[in-house]
Amino acid sequence: MNPLSQRIRRFVRTFMAICGLLALIGIFTSCTQVKVANPETNLELAPAPYFDNTTGIYFPGALGPLFRRPIIELEEKSPGLGLAISYRNSETRIDVFVYDLQASVIPSGNDSEVINKSFQDAIDDLHLAVSKRIYSQLDLADSQSRQIGRIEFKHARFTYTEGLAQKEGELYIAGVNSQILKIRTAKRIGSTMEIPRLLAYIVQSIEQSQFSGYGGISTEAYKRISQQLSQIRLDDGLSALEAISIAQIELVGNKLHNRYDATSGRILDSGTLPQSATVAFTPFPSNSSNRLPPVLISVRGTGRAEILDTRF
Repeated sequence: MNPLSQRIRRFVRTFMAICGLLALIGIFTSCTQVKVANPETNLELAPAPYFDNTTGIYFPGALGPLFRRPIIELEEKSPGLGLAISYRNSETRIDVFVYDLQASVIPSGNDSEVINKSFQDAIDDLHLAVSKRIYSQLDLADSQSRQIGRIEFKHARFTYTEGLAQKEGELYIAGVNSQILKIRTAKRIGSTMEIPRLLAYIVQSIEQSQFSGYGGISTEAYKRISQQLSQIRLDDGLSALEAISIAQIELVGNKLHNRYDATSGRILDSGTLPQSATVAFTPFPSNSSNRLPPVLISVRGTGRAEILDTRF
């Protein structure tokens, strides 16, 4: 074989090998330079909605560009503190807390004593953060009511400095589906993030849960129930109102008052009084095809109560 031809073949093989190596290097280089979508902005990586059994609310996996972090269950370690849900990106965060402080019933809306206390506690937490030098330059506006959808919240705006960043925040608290719903927002001053639009997603989920048969008790109904409970006297036997009040205690104690209307109690057979009574509660209205039947609670003259049937 011609030596020149051999050299040409060796050159070609070497050239091809180098080209292949360069192509391989190019592939790896291009891989390192490809801008992989940030998980905070890639909708395909959003967590699935989270369903809270107590409130019946599906909390979205994302609020627009804010992605939900892992759910923090606080109830097991600190009974009454429920759970915490956080949505964040690099410049904005929305923290949602759902809890009941171990209260038997949380009235709906923003005008009950327990909501007022929770709101003041949240304000005190802001001042505590300043005293611990976590925040500085806290400027808190006067509280007011703020409506999102059909829900009326206690609301406050505030500005503060965290580290070197100047931020603005909002606080929302209301009774929702027999629980306290607290929302805290924070974003860098100058951010164009539309917080009300993002909060509307949460409220839409709440309203959908109510269409699905979850609900709560109004402040007026709560006061009426409390008054009736204080008047229970079983020395002369069981009255109809006493039977209903005791049945309401059993309903709430079994955490069923977010599915069944505690104000709907009625005696099924008054002929058994004053020795005993069976009280029926109807479920909250639902657009579900599998609507729950009434729950029945048996109440004895001693004050002992027992759920007979829930038929979930």
